[in-house]
Amino acid sequence: MKLFVVESPTKAKTLQRYLGKGFKVKATLGHIKDLPPKELGVDEDNLKAKYVYLRGKRKLVEGIKRLAKNSEEVYIGTDPDREGEAIAYFLREEILKVNPNVKRVRFYEITKEAIKNSLREAGELDINLVHAQFSRRILDRLIGFKLSPRLWRAYRDFKLSAGRVQSPALRLIVEREREIQSFKEKSYYYVKAQVRKGEQTFLLTYDYRYEKPANAKDIADRIEEALFVVKSIKVNSQKVPPPKPFITSSLHAEANSRLGLSAEKTQRLAQALYERGLITYPRTDSFRMNERKAKEFMSHIKKRLGQEYVGKLRRFKEKPTAQGAHECIRPTGLKSVSLSGEEDALYKLILDRTLASLMSPAVVERTEVEVEVSTPRLRSPIIMKAKGLKIAFDGWCRVYPCGLEEAPLPPLEEGEVLKVEKVFLQESKTKPPPRYTEGSLIKALEKLGIGRPSTYASLVKSLKSKGYVELRRGALVPTERAFKVVDFLMESFPGLMDYRFTASMEERLDLVEKGSANWKSVVRDYMGLLFDGGPGRT
Repeated sequence: MKLFVVESPTKAKTLQRYLGKGFKVKATLGHIKDLPPKELGVDEDNLKAKYVYLRGKRKLVEGIKRLAKNSEEVYIGTDPDREGEAIAYFLREEILKVNPNVKRVRFYEITKEAIKNSLREAGELDINLVHAQFSRRILDRLIGFKLSPRLWRAYRDFKLSAGRVQSPALRLIVEREREIQSFKEKSYYYVKAQVRKGEQTFLLTYDYRYEKPANAKDIADRIEEALFVVKSIKVNSQKVPPPKPFITSSLHAEANSRLGLSAEKTQRLAQALYERGLITYPRTDSFRMNERKAKEFMSHIKKRLGQEYVGKLRRFKEKPTAQGAHECIRPTGLKSVSLSGEEDALYKLILDRTLASLMSPAVVERTEVEVEVSTPRLRSPIIMKAKGLKIAFDGWCRVYPCGLEEAPLPPLEEGEVLKVEKVFLQESKTKPPPRYTEGSLIKALEKLGIGRPSTYASLVKSLKSKGYVELRRGALVPTERAFKVVDFLMESFPGLMDYRFTASMEERLDLVEKGSANWKSVVRDYMGLLFDGGPGRT
């Protein structure tokens, strides 16, 4: 018998079905060891960490060791990221005490083929990935334990805390709220005309923004009886490229805006779909897609919609942080699956986005018409404009919402006189910047280079659980506690709050993952800059 160890019972159940009777599959139920909850657990001089068993895990690991002792080989198939590698590291340490034949396997989708390939390619633990997890975990522990007491003393609030990624994210939310609070609404006015051609009416706009309604009304009054003549017609055909396939940040953003799912729920549902073998690994920042699977999806598009809808497998420039072995988030196949509720909605969103990414561009015709308006009541004619849009070919929009709304203009000719039905003023108001949603916050953090796919969901959850933000109509609204923390940290620890500094440190932590930097040096450098005069500190 061979032993195969993973984190999740659902994952274990799926794997047992694929591996058959020759294997015993067991689950660790997540991490088995962590830093102690009520003490620092890190020697600040040599950065040696004290890792202890999580509650109930010692007994569970002893059970796995008993099985390992009598197993021909032991395979550790925890998730292919730094958290999964850390679980594998601690598990391997224990199993080696009873069985020397321990191998690490990695797979990015749970299919029979992927699992068999992972067994053939079984190898060693990636110690660089383990060190990357150590560095991030220890950094977060040191920052939390060293900064939080200072916050408690400053505000006499024991619920306050600071974090390497959490605090810059909170700064984004607070700064946006202050922009909204200081915003002063202003009204402005445009002159519009409703004109008719045959059975169709459309609007013309005088492209001048009036601050005072009286000035706009003066122009409107002058052109009520004017002559409206088509001066020029420009038609431009434009291709609208399909979207990229999902990565973690874009999945969170779309699931939040289209399905109303929180980051935490999206991640939980996506993980469940992955563990059941329905989608690829959901924590990724790579747009790469397996070529064979892409051809399978394109064949499906051809059969369902026709050759004209088949696009191509595009190669995207990957970010330096992207992990080459990872793929985008896509279905593992096209077999009919039985799901319900939010799980079904998320799976369909991933399926549709995957198909859309491999389809032909949509083609739109944009029309711009200039109409000369002349009357003795004007010193010289003015130009009013109308814009129309016609979808010439729907392409990828056939399967995925693309935000294109058809609004065609009637057939027009230069020199044609248009019938005017009414001239009026349209009042518009300036709007404050929108509050962040969970999805837009994650996109903003990704753009700034702060946080990574494995941290987005837990970050947003932490901001809510600590009472820093409240969810109102889908938006993240900072509490009074959030303003206090941001003000204190901006004054006392500007390095922690500096977006560029945080992003540069994130990049250095990524170098640890690649084996290009020593993890202890990175941790010491960060802590030194943070407490001994980081960016912006005087």
